[in-house]
Amino acid sequence: MTDSAEATARETGRQVRRAADSRWFEMTARGGFVGSGVVHLLIGYLVILLGIGSAAGQSGGQGSQSGETDQSGALAQLAAVPGGVVLLWVVAVGTAALTIRLVVEAVVGGRTDTARSWLNRAKNAGKAIVYGVIAYSSASFALGAGKSSSGSTRGAAATALATPGGVFLLLAAAAVAIAIGIGLVVIGVRRSYRKQLVTPPKTVERPLTVLAVTGYVAKGIAVTIVGVLVAVAAFRSDPQQASGLDAAFDAVKGVPGGGVLLVVIGIGFLAFGAYSFLRAKYARI
Repeated sequence: MTDSAEATARETGRQVRRAADSRWFEMTARGGFVGSGVVHLLIGYLVILLGIGSAAGQSGGQGSQSGETDQSGALAQLAAVPGGVVLLWVVAVGTAALTIRLVVEAVVGGRTDTARSWLNRAKNAGKAIVYGVIAYSSASFALGAGKSSSGSTRGAAATALATPGGVFLLLAAAAVAIAIGIGLVVIGVRRSYRKQLVTPPKTVERPLTVLAVTGYVAKGIAVTIVGVLVAVAAFRSDPQQASGLDAAFDAVKGVPGGGVLLVVIGIGFLAFGAYSFLRAKYARI
């Protein structure tokens, strides 16, 4: 690369960083945490309904049908309520802005070439993918083109298994999901999420801690189950076994006491949603 090209690249990076640091962009990015909170609250609500229905069924009653209990199910529920399309666009715009912010941090945010710096870049890139998916899905449902994420996952698994080395690709995806799930549990237990926040007031710190720990642990358990299901699909060469949170919750429902466990996990997702609202205010952006 010539000196002029390097100078141009540096200047472009500075301009992008300056835009990402602007006040309006910061407020929009904080709105992304609010959008994520809404989605997690809806997932928690649906999971609790599934758990109550499962417990009622095991007691001889009629289990309730709550529909899909993953991200697509939550967005579909949001689209169905009055004013839901507007809320979906709010979620889409906020999470899209947060995605752009994270991409900027991943690309030009590192100040050094240390291993820790590159690890932080990788984390930001991973978070950008997560929030980018939420933004895309929210916009899709707002436009009336939303699809089941479970069906998409099964389709991707079937495509992977049909390609040479597809089993190993699925196993790698399973390992990543399990690692992310365990990582979320560790973040909650060790309270390392505090690195991402400014110091909140004393009156807020305790409830924030309870919400964050509960939310991270519950979400981590759910994501780990997803990884296990993907691994099972790879070993059995059965794409129907590979799915997202929806299938993970169904798997929990099938074990003894699964209804109660689902209610606990649902409360955890509610906690993560509430924590996301507080994070919108206290996040280091």
